[in-house]
Amino acid sequence: MEKLDLFQVHLQPNANGFMTLSESMENRSFELIQKVTRESGAPTEAVASSIFMRRFGFFITAQLYLLAHQQVWAGPLSEVHLTEADYGIAFEVDGKWLRPRQEGDLEMVLKEYASPVVERFRKIGPISKLILWENIWGYAIWMYGMEQSVQAEQDMQALLDDTLWQPEMRKSHFKQFLGGHSLEQSKGEYKRITCCLYKELPETDKCPYCPLRK
Repeated sequence: MEKLDLFQVHLQPNANGFMTLSESMENRSFELIQKVTRESGAPTEAVASSIFMRRFGFFITAQLYLLAHQQVWAGPLSEVHLTEADYGIAFEVDGKWLRPRQEGDLEMVLKEYASPVVERFRKIGPISKLILWENIWGYAIWMYGMEQSVQAEQDMQALLDDTLWQPEMRKSHFKQFLGGHSLEQSKGEYKRITCCLYKELPETDKCPYCPLRK
């Protein structure tokens, strides 16, 4: 699907990259953080972890987009390849893992793709997992703001329901990021609850939706 390019995810036969997502979480995590630090100017490993997770948010959002269109990419993390892009890291995956949506796939994306990566990189940072989850949420709410289908609406409501996250997680972090506002208010005037630390990069100001911006 060409629309996946919007989320920095590219379907390619025999996908390849400079490392896989599973490697970035395991024996090559330090190498990835050093690369992000070198290319972005991140002053600490916490900032570098957040910068990478801002990119990873695209991958999860691509999965949510696919689900809204009755598909999902169901390959292992070892088949998610990190590639070079003009503005940071992108992702390349083999289309052979693309399949029709099945019951439970929304929960699978949350718990088998998003959660393990958040948990790993919050320790690599170290950094608050709330920052990393909100890095994903920011792209998710943007995507759902563009998708007007019944399925997209149902999925977004499910992601705000605590039961989808349980028992592995106590409550929906995504609902927490609404900050007491309605979903429609948050779509129309998005504002973060946490700071993603992007402002810590050299010659970089606060994002327009940064909670620290007055």
